[in-house]
Amino acid sequence: MTSRRDPEGRRRAMVEAAVQEMIANGSSALTHRRVAERARVPLGATTYYFDSLDDLRAAALQAIVEQVDEELREFAEDVRGCDGRPEGIAALFTAYLSDRERLRAESLLYFAGMHKPELRPFAQHWVLGVTEILQAYASPEAAQATAVYLDGVILHTLLNDRPFDEAALRMAITALMGTSPKDRT
Repeated sequence: MTSRRDPEGRRRAMVEAAVQEMIANGSSALTHRRVAERARVPLGATTYYFDSLDDLRAAALQAIVEQVDEELREFAEDVRGCDGRPEGIAALFTAYLSDRERLRAESLLYFAGMHKPELRPFAQHWVLGVTEILQAYASPEAAQATAVYLDGVILHTLLNDRPFDEAALRMAITALMGTSPKDRT
């Protein structure tokens, strides 16, 4: 069991357990009992640290958003590294799509936002971040269209259990960003 001498560590363990439980079984399957088992804490600890299951779910979603923030910082650096070229973005995004657990975690944000309007900012966070990053390389409208397209590619990838074709990504990103390889040289 997680030590009582580290209340913040215990709380983090429960939040991580809630994230893992939601990834494995969906947000609606989250229970105090399952979280306690995954975190290896007494069942009562979940209600001691979180007033309700909704509070625990919100803490788990916030943890996912914090991970998304880190991924967006890395993506921004990588996009700068390829000078915002569509082929570079396509290669980066193809690699991003290979981490199915990360995609499943981030998809939890979508479904939370669909069911609870107060959680929509969590769901919109990734698209807004990618849009902001791409605006350095395309018009605001083109950046947003590209981010929305990439967002849809995530769902497509999750539903089809197979990698998305990098050449198709490159073609779509080039068209959406309004650039061609000749324009970028």
